This record gives sequence, structure tokens and C-alpha cells, in this order.
Amino acid sequence: MSSQERGTKSSHVVAASTPRETGVAASFTGITREAIENNHAREAIKNSALAGKVLCDVALGESLDCMLQRWDGKSDVHVFAYGSLIWNPCMEHSGRMAATVRGFHRRFCLWSNVYRGTPENPGLVLALDRGGACRGVVYRLRAEVARKELTLLWRREMFGGSYKAKWLNAKTDNGPITAIGFVMNHSSDAYAGRLSDEQVVEKLATCCGHYGSGADYLCQTAASLRAGGLDDPHLDRLCDLLSAREVELPCAAPDVAGQPRR
Repeated sequence: MSSQERGTKSSHVVAASTPRETGVAASFTGITREAIENNHAREAIKNSALAGKVLCDVALGESLDCMLQRWDGKSDVHVFAYGSLIWNPCMEHSGRMAATVRGFHRRFCLWSNVYRGTPENPGLVLALDRGGACRGVVYRLRAEVARKELTLLWRREMFGGSYKAKWLNAKTDNGPITAIGFVMNHSSDAYAGRLSDEQVVEKLATCCGHYGSGADYLCQTAASLRAGGLDDPHLDRLCDLLSAREVELPCAAPDVAGQPRR
């Protein structure tokens, strides 16, 4: 396990696993900690029409400060993961466990212009949308590293203004906890609304960004949930629809620096 992902594991830990039998072979793709530290996402769209919509580090810092107003600075901080953070956290954490959040559900409703698509051909990624419930993972960040790790997390998740960060009530086997989660910002241009499964799969099958394809993103997320006993029937249905298209996953897309992800 890398230094970014060290921590104790329990029987409820969700880990990346072999995807469901989708007829395609998944390869690991995704953003890296180094890419976040070097602001590669911002670099990727600096010459596009989206450049003016990206939050600068000062604005991100102000957003994080506002979020942490209720934090005492001494307690560990928890983060709720429901998508790629499950299998690619890029965070130094001291433990993780399964958790359920009520009032929100996991949905492909966020256009992706960098990570899994381009400004010309946006892909789709997951967000928490209103209603229902969502099973995922909570990570524990030690108090002494929490702000540093959250600063990187904000740069990864909040730079486009597509999410609203919220304190969520999560249920775990060890009791209820409060965790930071990223909820869809309905006022953002990146909100895709409620798309049909067929529309979602069309995008996942045909779009690719700096950190891989939409198809790979779906396979990795569904497999990681399944590995932790947190199966999501809706994601499994999307995997089946993807398989029916006989989609071939592309080779790992190059990152912004031009180096292929293996």
C-alpha cells in the first residue's frame, strides 16, 4: 500500500477488484496525487472556454475555511467516498470503513470536461443527488494532517464549482459519524440532470479524458463497491448495458504531462 493510502483495513474496507463480467478488461486509470499537487486539471483547460470558470487556490482555500468552521482543529476528520475516491483516494488516511448516507443517492449526473471527457465531448462522472440513500466508504484523516489532505481534496473535487461540500450524517458499524461529502450543485452548468441509463452508457462508452474513459470509471467503481459487499444494482445494470455494446476499453489515457497511466 502506498504512503497516500496507508491505514488499517477492516473487513468492511472497499478495495478495487476485478470488474463484473462486462466483456471488457478494465485497466487502472485515474488522477494521481502528484497531478493534484501540480494542478494538472487546471493546466488541462487553461486554453479552453472553461478556464474562466475554474476556482483559484485562494477561492478554494476560502471555501475550505468556511467548511471547517465547525471543526475544532483537534479531532480527526472523516470524508465520505462514493465514486473514484473509493478506489483512488490520493489521501493520507488512517483508516476506512463502510458507511451509509441517507438523503442522497449516487448518480451519473455530472458532466466531466477534464477527468473523463473534454470540453468538446464531455463525459459523465458520479455525484450525490437528492433523495434516497448511498452506501460508500468513510476515510479517517488524522487531525494533524487533515487540513493538508483536505486542501488537496478541495483542489481535486471543488476546482470547477460543480459540487457543494456538506457535512453528512453517515451510519457505520461503529456508530454514526459526521463526514464531509461532495453533493451535486444544481446551479452549476455541469449538472446533467436525470439522464436515462441508455444516455449514460452512450457517454461512458464514447468519452475519454485526461485520466481515462467513462467506461473504465464505471467498471472500477462498481467493482470496488462489490468487493466491499456494497453492491450497487444500478451500477451493475449500467455495466450490463456497457457489456451489451461490446465496448473495448481504450488504453490508459495520457495525463496532462503526456505520460500514460498504467
